[in-house]
Amino acid sequence: MNKIIWSGYQWITQERWGQVHPIKPKAWYDESAIEIKYCPLLECKQLMLKTHKNPKYFKELDLEVQIGVGLISCTKKFGYGHYEIEAKLPSGPNLWPAFWTWSFNSWPPEIDIIEGYSNSNGSYFNWNIDMIKGNFWKVQTNIHLGETPGNYSIGSKNHWLGWKSPDKVFNKYSLTWTETEVSIFFNDNLVRKITDKETLNQLRGKQMNVIINNMVTSDVNEDNPPNSEFIVNYFKYTPL
Repeated sequence: MNKIIWSGYQWITQERWGQVHPIKPKAWYDESAIEIKYCPLLECKQLMLKTHKNPKYFKELDLEVQIGVGLISCTKKFGYGHYEIEAKLPSGPNLWPAFWTWSFNSWPPEIDIIEGYSNSNGSYFNWNIDMIKGNFWKVQTNIHLGETPGNYSIGSKNHWLGWKSPDKVFNKYSLTWTETEVSIFFNDNLVRKITDKETLNQLRGKQMNVIINNMVTSDVNEDNPPNSEFIVNYFKYTPL
């Protein structure tokens, strides 16, 4: 299991459970799809999470997976606090970049701070009934919780993110999680606040794993996948 140091934390270059998900077999977590590059203009080490054609055979699944994608998973266990990245989403068709957390002890719970979805034309533009509010980019928040039997989502939502496509400019995506709230911010603007006791109780006391990844959707062309880069300037965490 390979490890890197970035933004002052140690990360592994795959999920803790492995390199490929048996029900998402179009891509695998590929160390060669990760690059850290110094940006003199911003004076920071940028994280580049890529997608590219890189077939690999997984004997245990008897499956050749065609697309390599970049993912990092922090080895530190996080609790209540403020989580933040500044990032430019990748350009290309059928991409699924994300910044999210899930429990070290079980899944769910999961907090999706941002999930982006580009369409088959490579655009994050999304026709929807909330366009009048400016919610026309398909960049979403969500929370997955446990329930007997199985799990459920509180519901994904798109949010205001300015007039420029999120793959053309850098934006800040952040989470404030305390005993009394789960609040998500895009560019320091509060876009979602959750205070119901059921959600907070299921998150209470959890130790969370932070993940940043580029990924592809199920509609991706495996024979000709996009060569893309999800560029992240930093990750910051402040305990609360």
